[in-house]
Order: sequence, then structure tokens, then C-alpha cells
Amino acid sequence: MIVFKNNRSFALILLVIIFLGSSLASLALNIFWHDIKIVNEPLHSSLEAFGAMAAVSMALLLFQLHDDGKREKAEYFLLGMGFLMMGILDSCHAGSTIGHGSILLRGLASICGSVWFALVWLPGVGRHIAKVKSAPWIVASGSVVLGILISRHREFFPLMIQDNRFTPFAVVIYILSGFFLIVAALYFFREFLRSGRTESYLFTCMFLLSGLPAIQFSYSVLWTEDFWFWHVQRCLAYTVVFYYMFRAFLQVRDELKQMNEFLEQRIAERTAELSIEVAERKRYGTEREMVIVELQDALTQIKTLTGLLPTCASCKKIRDVEGNWVQMESYIQAHSEAKFSHGLCPPCAKKLYPDMYDDLFR
Repeated sequence: MIVFKNNRSFALILLVIIFLGSSLASLALNIFWHDIKIVNEPLHSSLEAFGAMAAVSMALLLFQLHDDGKREKAEYFLLGMGFLMMGILDSCHAGSTIGHGSILLRGLASICGSVWFALVWLPGVGRHIAKVKSAPWIVASGSVVLGILISRHREFFPLMIQDNRFTPFAVVIYILSGFFLIVAALYFFREFLRSGRTESYLFTCMFLLSGLPAIQFSYSVLWTEDFWFWHVQRCLAYTVVFYYMFRAFLQVRDELKQMNEFLEQRIAERTAELSIEVAERKRYGTEREMVIVELQDALTQIKTLTGLLPTCASCKKIRDVEGNWVQMESYIQAHSEAKFSHGLCPPCAKKLYPDMYDDLFR
């Protein structure tokens, strides 16, 4: 659906506002309110659970859109894989406490999801991976196993926080994830400039709102204002996710409505055609029955003699199938509907009754 095609200037200004607003707000928080801490683990877990639910829901929607063949390059499948992995790891992150793999799970969720998103730039990759029907199940299972291992055996994995600051390993993970998210945003921004599709613009906003905070998060301090600002930006990104899903629902509803109207119209047209066809068949059936009755009546009145009839050259008797010689009149009456009445032709009458011929045939 194309909405911003005639309002590209407004769309571009909005993206600039998002970029500058996010960057300036993060910088201001780091400079002026860096020492204020708000420790609230339940609120933090709630925000992460909200993000995890949005990501998994988005993944399921994108897999369905991929199965419907909405995009030829299988971008929906790659995005679905990224949101699926991100959602599962974020769920583990929301259920864990700080110091028990929570930050590591969040970082892995961000980096793994962003790598899947950035793969949209590689043509053909999505189609090849999508051929593996069990790929989503493999990724989901691997994400669950990884989340459990990190939560239960945190000591075997790299540290993410030391002296209340992020370690170099954590900084690298978050910067890379932010970079890949912005790369994915650029892909859909280019597509938006070409087509003006609202969907491409929403993906651009979504990945930009996720990528900028990922880079900013690596320089934040735990529980400070910039830490919470990072979560607020991610919540805005997931709000865009829910808006996209709502739009997809409305679009599917409209398509189903149009399809139902089309089917109802076709049913009405076909019903009318069948009614005419049934009437014609009834008329033809009636005429056929009348013809059959007439033919049957004609057949009952017809009885014909066919074949070679052995006839006596003298007395004109006919030999039947049993070898008997019978009078011609008897044979014809037995094998046809003809009836005989006797009389005398003039030559025979003159021959048989010469005295009476003149009186009979005067």
C-alpha cells in the first residue's frame, strides 16, 4: 500500500527528526544526567517482555506473509528469522536478573537479529535459506538452548559489565548490532525512495529506532537515564512493529472482503447461468420425450417385410421359415399389419364369369 508517495518530504523530515532527536537526547543525558540512577528491575523486565512478545508476534506474521508469496526475494523470511531469534533471547533476558546473563542475552538477541536483518542486502540468500523448511524450528530450538545455558552457566561466558560499565566485548556486540540494524534500515529506505511504499518506510523507522539505541547503549551506564532512554526508544520501535501488524491485519481484512464480494458476484452470475441452462435442458428434455413418444407410436404401427421371399411361380404361395407353403394373403397378414379384402379384377371376372361380366362391369 502506497501512502507516502506524495508526502516524501514529510517522511524524510520525520526520519531526520528521529535520527537527530535520538542522538541529541542520548548525548544530553550522558552529559547532564549521567549520575542519576533509577533501579527498577520489575519495570525493566516488563519492558523487555513487551519487546519479546512483539518480536515473536512479528516473526509469525512475517513467516505467514512469506508463505503467501508477498515478496519474491524472501525478505520476509529473513526478517522473520531475525525477529524470532531476537524474541526468544529477549524472553530469556526478561526472565533473568542482572548479573545472571541478562545483559549478555540482550546483546546476543540484538546481534543475532540484526545479522538476519542485514542479510536482505544479499540477493538470493533468503530464497536459499527458505528452502530449508525446518530452519525456523532449528533457530528457535538453538535460541532456547542458548538462553538456558547462559542463564544456568553464566560463568562459562564472557563478561558484559565490569565496575558498573560495559566491557569492550559488550561494546563491540552492541555497536555491531546497531551497525547491522542501520544497514537494514538503509535497504528499506532505498526501497521506500523507489516505490513510496508505506511498508518500506515502517521497516526503515523500526530498524532506525532499534539501531541508534544499540550504538548509544554501549556508552550508557546501568540504571541511569540514558539506560532507560535506550529502552524507551526500543519500545517505540516495537510500537511501530505493532502498528505494522495492525496495518497488515486491516489489509488482509480488506482483501478478504473484496474476495468475498467477488465470489458472491461470481456465484450470482453462475447461478443465473445454471438457471438458464437448467431451463434449456428441461425444454430439450420435454421435446426429446415428445419425439420418443411419436417414434414409439410410429414403431407400433410399422411392421415391414424384408428379405427374399420364396414364391411359387404358378400358384403364388410363399414358403415360410418352416418350409410350409402358405397362401400369400396368410403370409403377409402374419408378418405385417396389412389386412386383405377379396374382390375380382376385370380380367379375372371376364375369365371366370363371362356371362355376368357385362352386367358386373357395364
